[in-house]
Amino acid sequence: MSLEEQRAVFARAHRAWEAGDFDAFLACLTDDITYIVNVDGISVPYAMSAVGKTDVQDRLQLLLDTFDVTTFALERMVHGEDHSRSLVHGVYRHKQTGEVLDIKVRFHGWVENGLLKRIEEIHDARFIEAYERFVFHMMQAAQAHGGG
Repeated sequence: MSLEEQRAVFARAHRAWEAGDFDAFLACLTDDITYIVNVDGISVPYAMSAVGKTDVQDRLQLLLDTFDVTTFALERMVHGEDHSRSLVHGVYRHKQTGEVLDIKVRFHGWVENGLLKRIEEIHDARFIEAYERFVFHMMQAAQAHGGG
């Protein structure tokens, strides 16, 4: 398999997620995928790191259960010798509160035998963690006032 063919899986994974095709996205991953996120997974469970396809599937399902993905727009993709990088504009609407998370996310992906072996998802961690605290307090306030 050529280097270009291997890099194509990185683009395919982006297209699948953008189209909302979760199964096609998962098909781009090795069974022993390592998915690293630079956010505190205890404070922000839908953004935690995961190892293995089942763990990644569960984590991403939690993200989809928490948010409606309204935008996942690829802004840039660059392929290097050993991995590919991308910049994505994401807009996610929190299903319980309606609050919008409008972010830029960087991804780095390493491919082995035509599948993604490692993905690193890089956020402005302080922003994501602050957003999660804000949403948590909104949900607590709604429950305290009988709204939830």
